[in-house]
Amino acid sequence: MATPKRKVSRAQRGRRRAHQGLARMQLVRCTHCGSMIRPHTICKACGHYRGRQILVADTASN
Repeated sequence: MATPKRKVSRAQRGRRRAHQGLARMQLVRCTHCGSMIRPHTICKACGHYRGRQILVADTASN
């Protein structure tokens, strides 16, 4: 089994892990109701996607 010859420094370890950071979630405004949604998804508030009504919004459930 291979074992490392020397300890990996904190700087070297950090440079190796530099690309592993989390990206911020992208949000866009719904064109129908204006709420913030993820791109290419149906709006949960109004049920629209690309200008069409896909889901019936459940406003009377409360």
